[in-house]
Amino acid sequence: MVAFRFLGYSARSRTEMERRLQKGEFDDQIIATVLEELAQRGMINDDKFAADWVDDRAERKHYGKTRLAQELSRKGIDRETIKQTVGEISEEDEFRRALEIVEARWPTSEPSSCSSTTENLDRNEREKEKMRISGFLQRRGFGWSIVKQVLIYRSENRL
Repeated sequence: MVAFRFLGYSARSRTEMERRLQKGEFDDQIIATVLEELAQRGMINDDKFAADWVDDRAERKHYGKTRLAQELSRKGIDRETIKQTVGEISEEDEFRRALEIVEARWPTSEPSSCSSTTENLDRNEREKEKMRISGFLQRRGFGWSIVKQVLIYRSENRL
């Protein structure tokens, strides 16, 4: 009953289910039996869970490969499954997601034709913005190569 209720909220990894059942102070033999039964019925499947998790979090939360891998690891997914699942994300998709989240947060503005003093201030502001964007994307799990591509793309399309 506890296992079904726990699965009712959302899909779970095998490790998450095991941790939840251990928290309920069930006997190890009962936990093993329940986990095996759930696996046979297809109610827990770490490969499918990892693929669904990556699809959801990558598109909805705009997370990069590093962050996705960390989350899957915390959920008890084995390294090989993580590597395979996260490895299926193309660089183009990751770049697109990174650019979408940056554009939503920091829309590009048209360059203005102002004096050199204003241009120096604008340059300083642009550098600060680049630092903010870089940190933001890295915290969301995007690697430096993607961050660099986003910064280059924005500078080329802004100036």
